[in-house]
Amino acid sequence: MSDRRALHWFRSAALLVPLFLWRTGAVACPPVDDGQAGRLSSTGAVKETVTVSVVEVPVTVIGRDGNPVRGLTAANFEVIDEGQKRSISSFDAIDFTSKDATQAISPLNPAARRNFLLVFDLGFSQPAMIQRAQNAAREFISKSVLPRDRVAVATLDQGRGFRLLTAFTTDRTLLASAINDPKSYRSSDPLQIASQVMFDRATDFSPAGKNLITESAIPDGEMTPRQGNAMAATRNEAETAQLAERDRDVSSRRTVDREIELLAALGNSLRSISGRKQIVLLSEGFDSSLLQGRTAKSMTTDRAEQETVDTSKGEVWKVDNDTRFGNAGSTGLLQQFADVCKRSDVVLHAIDIRGTRVQNTVESGSTESSNEALHALAAPTGGTVFQNTNDLVAQFNRMLHQQEVVYVLGINTPANDPGKFHSLKVKLVNVPGAKITHRSGYYEAGSQSDAERTLTTAEIIINDIPQSDIRIASLAAAFPGSGENAQVPVIVDINGADLIAKSEDESIVADVYVYAFDANGVVRDSLYQRLTLDASRVGEKLRAGGLKYYGTLSLPPATYAVKTLVRLTEQQQNGYARVDVVVPQKSAMAMSRPLFFEDTSRWVLVKGTSHDPNGPYPFTIGESTFIPSASARQRFAVFVANVDNANVDATAASLVSKSGNAFVFDVSPDAKSVELAVRGTQLKTSVQLR
Repeated sequence: MSDRRALHWFRSAALLVPLFLWRTGAVACPPVDDGQAGRLSSTGAVKETVTVSVVEVPVTVIGRDGNPVRGLTAANFEVIDEGQKRSISSFDAIDFTSKDATQAISPLNPAARRNFLLVFDLGFSQPAMIQRAQNAAREFISKSVLPRDRVAVATLDQGRGFRLLTAFTTDRTLLASAINDPKSYRSSDPLQIASQVMFDRATDFSPAGKNLITESAIPDGEMTPRQGNAMAATRNEAETAQLAERDRDVSSRRTVDREIELLAALGNSLRSISGRKQIVLLSEGFDSSLLQGRTAKSMTTDRAEQETVDTSKGEVWKVDNDTRFGNAGSTGLLQQFADVCKRSDVVLHAIDIRGTRVQNTVESGSTESSNEALHALAAPTGGTVFQNTNDLVAQFNRMLHQQEVVYVLGINTPANDPGKFHSLKVKLVNVPGAKITHRSGYYEAGSQSDAERTLTTAEIIINDIPQSDIRIASLAAAFPGSGENAQVPVIVDINGADLIAKSEDESIVADVYVYAFDANGVVRDSLYQRLTLDASRVGEKLRAGGLKYYGTLSLPPATYAVKTLVRLTEQQQNGYARVDVVVPQKSAMAMSRPLFFEDTSRWVLVKGTSHDPNGPYPFTIGESTFIPSASARQRFAVFVANVDNANVDATAASLVSKSGNAFVFDVSPDAKSVELAVRGTQLKTSVQLR
């Protein structure tokens, strides 16, 4: 079907599904199983197989001089998994100072990624300090992170929990939008995880009922009744104030506990993200005495003397041990938080957005103002507190300099207990005086929360992680649009048998995500559509061919990575494809990639949204139109722009016809690739056929 009837059917077929669109600005590998487990061998005995996972462990090595050690090989490392030595099955070395590091869309091992989560602490930050936090965040993104580093933005409020404003992304424009308005920013992209409060754990913080009995103290020694009454009144007033302060401490401690619980939940949910995760907490911090107890300096003289008197008289119930020595429950939560971070390969850094702290003021005299609470959060995870934002860039750059070279060690491990944590230890071999940093362990694949699954879905696109659940193929080509931007049709061929096999009933619900990333990692255009298919009506075509989706992006001249994810949400099954496309200047000479013909009568055709609805239909040869295939490899067409009297030469293909700027070729039998060139120009293209 290569005439206008194809286009008519293509458009009418879109009525089969409801279409929705949102415009946006935006590891352990899967287990390997041979499928033979539990089967009988030819001798009748049970054949037992072992399912294994490939676990990739990123490590950094720092020399005595504080610089990263380069030039190491797999022979320089030894990996111990739960006390058992594992052989290194794969090895990769990534240098972030290399030329490829300047391209955000260059291929990169996901395990080597550096991930930064900027968290605005709205609960422990005064409104006037939020602007300082925003400035620190902007400076961090613009001057410290590299193009291929991934950054996400979130807010923390003890009453509302966490809200992730963006997913981990290379799109600095999206991040800037979130930083500009962290309190109310909302993203419309479902993969940015910004439409709902995440990691919120319900906790009852209503004040507990109190049954506190205050006993009046009668001073020792003889005094007049009036003196005795005055002394008793003073003591009762002091005790009342002491109890009120204790109540305030209890309430404040609950808020602090809430913050630690939320940070721990966040760290745990980040465990499925590949690479090193670094939380950057933008906060003023809280009263460290709620965790560690009051120092002698912070306790008033009257309060200290009163507690001494109460203790000497045996009235120990009047002494608040939590205030003096720290709360055991809060300290335990802090230790749990540190353990979660180590297991999830998360480091927490804190930026003290108050900046320089003053211990004496005209209004209140001598006061204690410290960021010890931020140190208490960061230190157990191996993180740093940046106390003065004026030095933020220099301090962060020193830290990131030590992470410039990452070695990724791959090991094969059994995968028998999903969610089980394995302790890891990596040793250096023949690298004297060097210090190694690596994750403390990994979790066996297969046990993910909803938040982890959503984060992982976004990670598939950012990190180009192959997916084999649903077989898909995609193509994208640039054509003149109705304005300055080019129209870029995106064709996605989805295997119909996979859609039917993975679905549990007659209704097939699939989400299609398409993103166009430029060389800086910015998403210049994107598509999202939910497809709902009735298998009882279209099942025959799905089995015979599949589903062909066609949407159109609008892009300015540049080089792009067009990434497509097809996801069966309920079944958590994915298909992924990436294709790179160059959008030339409107007046520049250009040649399209080969666009293959196919009989579309076997396919369920879905017309998606066009972001250039006034642009001419691009796949037109003379009076005929066609719908290209992302998977066929026989007859094809190429289009040439801005070349007078163009002629196209081809290897392993013969010219069938020429119509204006369109050239049709047949692929030679047994050809493995085709190369094309426009005679008299530098225009060349090629395609692999097998």
